Amino acid sequence: MKIIKQIILLFLICIATSTTAQQTIVIGGNKTYKNQPIEAYACTDYISNANQLVGKTTADSLGNFRLTLNISRTCRVVLKLGRANGILYADTSMTYNIILPDYEPMTKGDMLNPYFTPDEFLVGIKNPDRYNLNMYVDLFDYTYEDCLERNYYRMLKNPDKHFTDSLIANIETSFDSIPNNFFSIYRQYKYAWMKFISYMRDWRYMSREYFDNQPVEYQNPAYMDLFNQMFTNFLRYYMNTREGERIYSDIIMAKSPEKAKQTLSNSLAVTNDTLQEMVLLKSIHDALYDYYFKASSLLIALDSIRQTTKIDEHKQIAENIEHKNTIAKAGTSAPSFCLADTAGVYRSVDEFFCEKYIYLNFISVDSYACMQSLEQLKLMNEKTKDVIQVVSISIDDDFDRVKRLFKRNHYNWTLLDYKGDPTVIERYKVKAYPSYFLIDTEGNLCMSPAAAPSEDFEKRFQQFYRDHKK
Repeated sequence: MKIIKQIILLFLICIATSTTAQQTIVIGGNKTYKNQPIEAYACTDYISNANQLVGKTTADSLGNFRLTLNISRTCRVVLKLGRANGILYADTSMTYNIILPDYEPMTKGDMLNPYFTPDEFLVGIKNPDRYNLNMYVDLFDYTYEDCLERNYYRMLKNPDKHFTDSLIANIETSFDSIPNNFFSIYRQYKYAWMKFISYMRDWRYMSREYFDNQPVEYQNPAYMDLFNQMFTNFLRYYMNTREGERIYSDIIMAKSPEKAKQTLSNSLAVTNDTLQEMVLLKSIHDALYDYYFKASSLLIALDSIRQTTKIDEHKQIAENIEHKNTIAKAGTSAPSFCLADTAGVYRSVDEFFCEKYIYLNFISVDSYACMQSLEQLKLMNEKTKDVIQVVSISIDDDFDRVKRLFKRNHYNWTLLDYKGDPTVIERYKVKAYPSYFLIDTEGNLCMSPAAAPSEDFEKRFQQFYRDHKK
């Protein structure tokens, strides 16, 4: 019995050791990162561009940190670093000692700017091994982009297979000996784009050559970039071809992915069932932004793919597209949150559901437009407080300052601090401040976004309220 226990213990130790060995670790240090949070995200799919948190840590008082990445395959990881995003191509079971530039926090102006996007850079690696993926991707991208920039118009205006292939062969001589499958596929699909703009100017030929009956490289950005280029707005294009004229009725009228696949199979370029499903997912995603197609029918077809697909990645893509196109939309449940009020008490969104409507708004006292809106809210609140409950979420770093402002100006409605859950901004898709939403008594968004007080919100609400009562 004792021997059996020892064997079991040894087995458990081996499992634990094996699990630890599979971890991907990122370590680094820079005094400017003192006590700063560091988050790592990976793209769950390159059609919806949804991101998933794969690691989170906080640098110590000296700016040093150790970050564990929860990844199961080689992928592109984005490190959120204030005003910049660090890019790392991470393999499983690897340790990366990275070099970072000085930390630069996001300013209030960045947060208030709906068009702000962080700068991206490929992080440096200390003492990289001979075949370090990041080093070679960086070198390849520089060489490839330089070649493309110098020869783009010649390839475009004077398509010449020999000339383009010679450019590719010249680049490839520096990289063809690197034994990394991810990098090989990365180069292959980058070169495919050069061929497409030069002499392969037919999506059917490109699909037969690079996609049909080829493995789908869901996490390889070069593969997915080419796929998205080839099949952008494909539904509108394909429905106007002889072979695809039925696809509109397949999706919009019948809401049937299976019938749509049959119509896709009319093309010799999309014969593979996996590729057909990928093309449908991409087509539905793009069509949801096209006024010509009925969104409700598209979402039903999308849900059918989600429920029937046998491919985990396709199920995830369908869920991401659905989430992207239904979250914070009128008619859906209001995204949840739990934030501290002026007394430090955490309030969840469902606590406000009552007999009154909720006029939710996101504000910053550093914004002139927000300061004007607060005065307008004050006047409106006095007139509508029997029917509407105003709730403001402040995105300011100094919440005490906002509390003093509310008290001094007699803004007598609920004020919440976003810092308890900063992702609330993303869940409501807030891009500018102030932003407004109207939530009904059952917790559903009935206006998203809602009009501002200065945009005749009261009149619009009165009409909505009368219709709702009827």
